[in-house]
Amino acid sequence: MEFRPYYAGPGRVESLKSSGLLDGLHGIDFDSVTKLAAKAANAPTSLVSLIDDRRQVFVGACGLPDSLSAERQTPLSYSFCQHAVQLRRPLVICDARKETLVADNPAVEEFGVIAYLGFPILGSGRHLYGALCVIDSQPRQWTEEEIGLVREFASIVASLIEQHLARTYQKNAVDVLLHDLKSPLSSIRMGADLLHERADDLPPPLDKMVRALKVSADKAVSMVTSLGLRDRVSLRCDDLYGTTESVASRFRPLAGRKGMAIRVSDPGLRIPLDCPDWVISEALENLLTNAVNFSETGEIRVGLKRVGEAAIIDVQDEGPGFHADDYDKVFRPYSAFRMRPAGADPSAGIGLSIAKKLLEAEGGTIVLLSQAGESAAFRITVPVRSRE
Repeated sequence: MEFRPYYAGPGRVESLKSSGLLDGLHGIDFDSVTKLAAKAANAPTSLVSLIDDRRQVFVGACGLPDSLSAERQTPLSYSFCQHAVQLRRPLVICDARKETLVADNPAVEEFGVIAYLGFPILGSGRHLYGALCVIDSQPRQWTEEEIGLVREFASIVASLIEQHLARTYQKNAVDVLLHDLKSPLSSIRMGADLLHERADDLPPPLDKMVRALKVSADKAVSMVTSLGLRDRVSLRCDDLYGTTESVASRFRPLAGRKGMAIRVSDPGLRIPLDCPDWVISEALENLLTNAVNFSETGEIRVGLKRVGEAAIIDVQDEGPGFHADDYDKVFRPYSAFRMRPAGADPSAGIGLSIAKKLLEAEGGTIVLLSQAGESAAFRITVPVRSRE
């Protein structure tokens, strides 16, 4: 669906290139993951394919043809995985020769890619970096068990990438801080050294100050090395109702085609938030996507209110809600739920986990209020910003 720009939108390729994953600078044994995935799905080939603007790179591979084993990459014209990224959902193909999307792909004839099952892989923040897939050279019907297993392996790959990116980000942040503080710390140390050279001519209190300067400089370096930075978007949300109504208006045509309505309550307050506008938008987009996809008909209600120093957004639909078995994994990446979308494409199971991470990074929360068997009801809480 077109309302998920954070999955495969602007900045995706730049984020992937800056990650170091395309250059082999990750130290992760993706090959072992693909071997296990191929064995679990009883398929001859499995790949971890990263998609940039012109090629797919196989950072993990099992069962590659000899002609690809050396370079481990192909142009995008050969890529099935690019479609999983572009569509932002699992790609399940039983016979590529009969699928319009990939029937003309040269990999079908040249490499015998007939049956394909792939899940998109989540990378930094909002972006999909590629896909984990299993491939067969014969037509086959992928079973629910096989689809579930491949989903789990995609989750493992995403976790490995997330750990790599976290380590890389922390290292880069510390490097920048150390670089920026090098000059002032050098000046402090130089001043301390100059004073120390004349310590015999200085009164005792100044000698103690010299030693204190040296200790302070060393302590500053130690503190910097333990710091981690977090990239924060400076544009805050100035009007919660305006942002919410803007998102809802984009979903109303889709909901209308199913006979559904989306209503946003306006408490008469233009609540300013201490949270970026895009974070609120993306969290709401995910909740409304699920509400429309999992409901047959009815109304989706979005309630807004302020309680003290917090703004509350309640999103409730009239769908079947969650099964009791799903509650422990609602916000877990790549989770498969008992309830299926009503006439919609299958979900990759990563949207709610993204929303939770984004909101928590800004001091907010998202929780599921409804009980098993009740229509889904979510609550988002974010801090209110004091007006200057």
